[in-house]
Amino acid sequence: MIDPIGSSNWILCIGGRGYACSHGNRESISTHFPSNSIGVIMQELGEELRVYLPGQEMEFIVSRDQTIDVKVAETGKGYRDMICNICFVLKNEDEFQINQTDSKGLKTRRPSCNQCRLGIDRRQMSKKDREEARRQMPPKHSLWRCPICRKMGIVGVNVKVVIDHDRESGRRRGYLCDSCNTGLGRFKNGQNFLQNAIAYLEEAEIR
Repeated sequence: MIDPIGSSNWILCIGGRGYACSHGNRESISTHFPSNSIGVIMQELGEELRVYLPGQEMEFIVSRDQTIDVKVAETGKGYRDMICNICFVLKNEDEFQINQTDSKGLKTRRPSCNQCRLGIDRRQMSKKDREEARRQMPPKHSLWRCPICRKMGIVGVNVKVVIDHDRESGRRRGYLCDSCNTGLGRFKNGQNFLQNAIAYLEEAEIR
């Protein structure tokens, strides 16, 4: 497979069907994938296209009449449609949760669609565990140190302490400052993501 990174010839696969293509070999039976998946055109094959679908991390051979051109720059904030950053499917903005409203009054929506967020927020803490965790939280106005960033603060004054839990099991792990908890969420709470970050910083120092 040709590396699709850097390619920008986008197409919308409206049919949701094609032939998986691996190492240049085309499967004999067609396969379904989400309709309206965004893909990068890798090769034009007459009435067909070889397309890389980031949401599937695979190449497919799709019929040209099952695709339409798409302007990815005309999606997202300020437009009616958005492209989910997980499944890479073009969806109406109503299928994305509102996150906040900016200074101009425009609503900012989460980059992952509601369906994909079910996987992100797979399991929350039970009500009983959350109540117990709240009872054991560092007391307000006490001096507290975050176990990750090691920064000290006065609880409820210049630091916000939040309950951290495992998104897979729902198990409480401990307490973090709001910034570090958000940081873990950005890294999907995954060890590999954190190791990748360390490797990136180490490579940058060498360069």
